[in-house]
Amino acid sequence: MTEAAEITVAVAQTVPEFGAVERNRARTVELVREHGDASLVVLPELATTGYVFESRAELESVAEPRDGETAQAWARVAAETDTWLVGGFAEVAGERLYNSALVVSPDGVEDCYRKLHLWNEEKWWFEPGDAVSAIDTPFGRLGVQICNDLWFSELTVAQARDGVDLVAVPTNWVPGATDGERPAGWTMGVHQTVAHANENRVFFACADRAGTERGLSFEGQSVIVGPDGVPVAGPAPVTGEHVLEVTCNLERARRKELSPRDDALADRRPDVYDVD
Repeated sequence: MTEAAEITVAVAQTVPEFGAVERNRARTVELVREHGDASLVVLPELATTGYVFESRAELESVAEPRDGETAQAWARVAAETDTWLVGGFAEVAGERLYNSALVVSPDGVEDCYRKLHLWNEEKWWFEPGDAVSAIDTPFGRLGVQICNDLWFSELTVAQARDGVDLVAVPTNWVPGATDGERPAGWTMGVHQTVAHANENRVFFACADRAGTERGLSFEGQSVIVGPDGVPVAGPAPVTGEHVLEVTCNLERARRKELSPRDDALADRRPDVYDVD
């Protein structure tokens, strides 16, 4: 497979309406169509359902199988625009529910990643995934993380070692406990992204949501970060719908040498780390 060095990446920050699956799905399709010049479009976590569930029955009423209506709609718009997309949805598989992200190409669904690191009340409703995401695409190797996965650096290390050039992150960042303003006014998710990108020399494309749902406010600030840890687009504003689009040269992520004597991956010392 011939890989394109330069690709256009877009992250779509949306304001979903809780439980309005058809309305939210239709808006994601519109956004992909509007930005069909991009090679990759990333949509938020649980982009079709909203986030703040109050019962398992409520979640079950909006969850879909990996080949359900959302997968079909995203496959159609991906084929129409010749675009890859990554977007979050609530997945049902038998009796299990997952906080998942579909990876869709112009040829159809390529993968369904299940969030590994559930956060807070998600543990009441969802099962955790059990596989690291790394997918071959026409533009390079693509990884997926979902929101809280960013707080576990081993995952990014594993993806970087597996040759991932760019990590797509559907997310729903919320305020955490802080003392005063954060540096640069960024939500902690942006800081995590900057650190992971810089540490492992990979691109990150994070699509957050905005708005308030059942009293919980979301942080917005969708962002695309380069392998040097510097944002190349964004962060977007905290409020409202926004799409950031930028050209990324993925060759930058394939060079791990920081200097003639330093390498981001080769200099790791797993022989002395006390990590299970």
